Amino acid sequence: MLPTIKGSNTQTANQPNAQPMAQKQIGLISKLNSEIKLIESMSMIRLTGSEKISFQGKPAQLLQATTQQNTTFNLINTGKPITISGNENTQIRLNGTHQASLTLPQSAAATNLALASRVVNLTVLSASVQTNTNGQAQYSAQVSDGQNHFMINTQTALKKGDVLRVFMDNKNQLQVLPSNNSQTSSLSIEALKQSLPKQLSASEMAQLLKQLQSIQHTTTPLPPKVQQALTQLIQNLPNIDTLTQSPSAMKQALQTSGQFSESLLKNNHPLAAADLKLNLSRLNTTHQETSSLKPFPTDQIANAIERISTNQLRHFADSNQPYAQMFPMHIDLPIKEGQQNHLVQLDIDQDASTKELPKEERRWLVKLKFDFEETGRFDTRLSIQGNKVGIVFAAEQKTTQTAIRQHMEELKQKLREKDIEVERLDVFQGKLKEDPPVKPKHTTLIDERT
Repeated sequence: MLPTIKGSNTQTANQPNAQPMAQKQIGLISKLNSEIKLIESMSMIRLTGSEKISFQGKPAQLLQATTQQNTTFNLINTGKPITISGNENTQIRLNGTHQASLTLPQSAAATNLALASRVVNLTVLSASVQTNTNGQAQYSAQVSDGQNHFMINTQTALKKGDVLRVFMDNKNQLQVLPSNNSQTSSLSIEALKQSLPKQLSASEMAQLLKQLQSIQHTTTPLPPKVQQALTQLIQNLPNIDTLTQSPSAMKQALQTSGQFSESLLKNNHPLAAADLKLNLSRLNTTHQETSSLKPFPTDQIANAIERISTNQLRHFADSNQPYAQMFPMHIDLPIKEGQQNHLVQLDIDQDASTKELPKEERRWLVKLKFDFEETGRFDTRLSIQGNKVGIVFAAEQKTTQTAIRQHMEELKQKLREKDIEVERLDVFQGKLKEDPPVKPKHTTLIDERT
């Protein structure tokens, strides 16, 4: 809610047919209020949609409605939610000032609904902040509805260009609705709820790639289209020798890891033909359409796609919203080493303590997880800030720790040749624990009502 609205409404500059000052002072607030008073009791209205909101600190439902005279308004339902598929005709009955009930054709009557105005957009023209005598920040902004300017005080900071969706409630208070971006983020969170239970684990993903390579070389003939899709998938897995040749090769491997599939597809990027997610989807679809080959890991392929989708969906939420998912970027990178396939896990996160620094001065934390037959499991953790880097290796096997230590001076020298200052370089041996499921700092993945 916007706690106060200053009475300083002014007509937009150079607006034709300017009204007298007294009428201009009525402004948008009184206009919205007067529109509510036009709603007639016992008249037919059309419900066109609904939206979940928080009203007076409690969950509520905002119903969009239109009268027979095409006047739009809203109803605030703080009771049991009403299912609205759109364009339901119903009768409204007014019960005192700004209260109403509905006679619904296929359910019980909805009572104790509060009348509210239509939703309007206010654009922030300028914003400022002041400190009161108690040291608390007070935010204010000049906004416009397209015709008039308003000065508003808010409980949160705004910036120029922000668009507020507001409506007038039954107590003549402006209420702020979540932005359309937050609705999009809610959709991505719902998609994440569906994707999480289906995804393969990292070890299952690695095993699937080995199984597909085995099927590629099987003596059992595959339908030509399935063989073509399978060959395209296996051949486009990045080779470890190629990855270590140049930064551009690593960049290409990350781009085609499946994390950016839809973006590549949308922009007709030439790397899309090598994209892991797209190739898995092609293989799954082609096999289902053209082959009855058994056994074939159709379900595992679908769940491998879900694993990539989960990694994508974790980053869709708007970090400026209170429900934002604060995950590091996670990328699964399959690589070939000779005739063997491995899955390298890459996590990229920003050190929260450097968030307020300029971009070029922020510290980034990178974790690489390896598991090769000849080395066993080992992790690499990097701290990168400007041209400074700290690297720590952790290996389960003693022989791997020894091998890494033997090459540490060579690694340090190569980094120095690239003008990279090595602040720390170390290796230790020990049992590596499985990482627990990544939990966001703020999450709505669990329904708070359960």
